[in-house]
Amino acid sequence: MTARLSHVAMFVCGVLASSANLSAQVELDRILSRVNGKIVTLSDVRQAQLLKLVDDVGSEAGTQRALENRLLLLGELSRVTSLPPATAGEFEARRREWEASLGGGANAARLLSQAGMSGPDLDNWLRDDLRIQAYLKRQYGAIPDQDRSRAVTDSLSRLRLRSGLQ
Repeated sequence: MTARLSHVAMFVCGVLASSANLSAQVELDRILSRVNGKIVTLSDVRQAQLLKLVDDVGSEAGTQRALENRLLLLGELSRVTSLPPATAGEFEARRREWEASLGGGANAARLLSQAGMSGPDLDNWLRDDLRIQAYLKRQYGAIPDQDRSRAVTDSLSRLRLRSGLQ
C-alpha cells in the first residue's frame, strides 16, 4: 500500500509540475489574418509600428488593417499591366522620407536592427510603396483631390469584402 501511495504522490507531483510549465508559456507570435495567401502576424504589426512602415501606427488594429490593405493592393498590382519601375531618385527620396519619419538615418538603422528587418527587405518594402503609389495615381489621379481619398477607401472596402476581410 505504501508503494501505491508513493506512485500516486509522484503522479500528482508530475501533474502539478507539468501544469506549472503550461501556465508559464508565453505567446511568441500569433496569426491575425490571411490576405491573398499571405499571413499577417502580431510580429508583423509590431514591426510595422516600430519602423513606421504604414500610415496608421497608432493602434495594433489600425496597423493590421493597413498591412492587410497593402497586401490587397499588392495583389491588385500583380493582376494589372506592369507599371514602370521607380527611378533611383524616387527610391532615394522615399528612403529619406522614411528615415526622417524615424528621426534620421542613425536612428532608422538602430530601429531597423531592433525590428529584425534587413536592409534588402526594407528596400523591397520601399519599392513596393512606390509601386502602390504609382498604381493609385494611375487609377485615381484624374479624380479631384477632395474625392480621391474616398474613392481609394471605397475601392479598398470592396477588396476587403471580396477577400473576406471586414
